[in-house]
Amino acid sequence: MSSRIKQELIDTIRGSRRFIRWLLVILLLLIVGIYFRTGFYSIETDQIGILQILGRVVDKRVDPGLHYALPWPLSKVYKVPVKEARSLIIDDFFQEEETGSRSSIFYQLTGLESYCLSGDNNAVQIKMVIQYVIKDPFYYIFGCSAKEALLRDIVCREIISVLAERPVDNTLTIGKRDIKNLVQQGAQKRLDADRTGLHISSVDIREIQPPSSVQSYFDDVINAQVDKEKMISRAESYYNEEIPAARGESDRVIKKAESYRNQVINAARGESERFEKTLAEYRKAPETTRKRLYLEFVRQTLDQVGKLYLLETAEGEAPARLRLINFE
Repeated sequence: MSSRIKQELIDTIRGSRRFIRWLLVILLLLIVGIYFRTGFYSIETDQIGILQILGRVVDKRVDPGLHYALPWPLSKVYKVPVKEARSLIIDDFFQEEETGSRSSIFYQLTGLESYCLSGDNNAVQIKMVIQYVIKDPFYYIFGCSAKEALLRDIVCREIISVLAERPVDNTLTIGKRDIKNLVQQGAQKRLDADRTGLHISSVDIREIQPPSSVQSYFDDVINAQVDKEKMISRAESYYNEEIPAARGESDRVIKKAESYRNQVINAARGESERFEKTLAEYRKAPETTRKRLYLEFVRQTLDQVGKLYLLETAEGEAPARLRLINFE
């Protein structure tokens, strides 16, 4: 092999090495670029993010939008659906025929029915539906575990406590709203203390009734309670109708009496003023005023008399003639 060919071969090998080296550098840069590009992440409008870098939470609330963080495994992003409404059926104290419910499983294992006790030692079966959302994403991710199981246990405890404080008649009739409010408030207070990050949005009583063996008797009590409420409502309606009418009549009578009072007072004042004027005239000319008053009195009196029949007799003679005198 000539020296020229050998030199060309060496140059070719060196060029190939440089090309491979540059190719590796380009590939490495491309891989690094792709790796760092994976640090971009997006949070949806119904989510809140939590950013964790090297095992430490640096941002507890990442708002919706496009963000960047160090790629995995240097950082980790938790996306929590904070606007997703979730529901939990509490059927632990309601005996059902459906298989698979907690009450039916309990009955199969023990042969006992599920119910709660009221404040007057009556059995009450109740089924509730709990609507809840994630309020605090940080506590939801890094707080206690088994949050739904804890939520069920807390609500069940509140149901037992609330029903044990009130009589069964109140529970089955007019006390349902108070029961829902008290269960929601008590359960929420306990959830906040345990740092679950959950918020109960609503509590609904789907079923509440006594055991089937005494259902008919309780129905009679409930119907009587409903009739009582209807009668009270009718009485209040009648009250609301009659009281305004009576007040209106009272105002009318009072106004009429006030008008009559003002009329009498004004008439008395006018009469008094007239008398004072007459008295003043009398003091000026007593005799003349006395005659004038007498004539006025006679005129007014005779106007009211009408026709009179007078029997005239001469002095010393017996009654002989009858004369009609008309004063009209």
